[in-house]
Order: sequence, then structure tokens, then C-alpha cells
Amino acid sequence: MTPRDTILVWRLRSGDREAYRDLIRSHHQGVYGYLRRLGADAFLAEDLTQETYARAWQRIETLRKSASLRSWLMTIARNEYLQSVRAGRQGTAGTEELPEMRDPGPGPEGEVVLTERDRRVRRAVAQLEGPLQEALALHYFQDLSLREVGAVLGIPAGTVKSRIHRAIGCLRKMLEEKETDDEREGTEKAIAGHS
Repeated sequence: MTPRDTILVWRLRSGDREAYRDLIRSHHQGVYGYLRRLGADAFLAEDLTQETYARAWQRIETLRKSASLRSWLMTIARNEYLQSVRAGRQGTAGTEELPEMRDPGPGPEGEVVLTERDRRVRRAVAQLEGPLQEALALHYFQDLSLREVGAVLGIPAGTVKSRIHRAIGCLRKMLEEKETDDEREGTEKAIAGHS
């Protein structure tokens, strides 16, 4: 746990309500984004984010010193999401509505590249099977370590590493096939334009 999170947890355990606000400010985007990636629509993700913080406030004493606050929150969010699925509250997030991924570089060219690449990657990630998609989202989109992802999913870090490796392989294959289709379509258009 980071020194900042250690202090925040200490403040939460002592009943400091401002610490609760700090917790939400620090982790809201990550928890909400993770719930969206799991498949919750915007309204459900917001509800589940709030439920996650309420549960965290109630159970702050259960957080172990050696645990990561962020992975602990993601575990709670995941459990809240799974409960909502069992209760029939599951929403469906469109891949175009998911939170933005990191910028590839400065300047307008970087923004154009991000937009097109981002769309293709999002569509491909949405096609992955659930366990691969979830491991990938936690590791790359939430910046959790393999150990932290394992803690959230309740599996060993080696299994997480294997899932991420398989997910990347599947993504690479899907994106290469898509590029080949796009290149073929572009060639056909070019040929048709010269006829």
C-alpha cells in the first residue's frame, strides 16, 4: 500500500468523514471505469460505484495492511457487479462509451491515432471471453499489478499472467485480421476508382 493510501486508511478507520470524500475523489474514476468495462451501463455503474464506497466504509477494518487499497476497492466493485448480475440488474456498456485509454503522444496527430486505434482496440477487447477481458482490463486499464489482479479475481498471479498473455494473443490476431480486411477493402476501392 502506498504511504498516501496508508494514511487514508488510518483516517477512514478513525471515522474521518473527509477521508471518505478523499477516497472517492482518488478512486472514483478507476472504480467507475472498471464497472463499465465489466458491462454495467452508465447508470448502473454509478449506482454500483456508490455501493462500492458504502461497502468499503462499512468494512474498512477488513482491509489488511499488506493489501492494496485500490485492488481491495476493485474486489468490492467486482462483487457488487456480480451481485447485480445475479439480481438481473446488469446493464450493457457500448464499447464506444467506455472511459478513454491513455494518449499515445502529443499533438493533433496523436489524437487522431488514439481515436482510430482506440475504437479498434475497444471493439476487439469487447469480443474477448470474460475472464480474459477482465484480467486485461484490471492490469492495463486499472494499472493493477499481476498480484493485485489475482487478489481481485481470487486466482494466482501466474494464472493472471497466462490470461493476459492469451488475451494479447487473441487481440493481436483479431486486429491483424481486421487490418487485413481494411487493407483489402481499400485496395478494392482504389481499383474501382481507376476503372
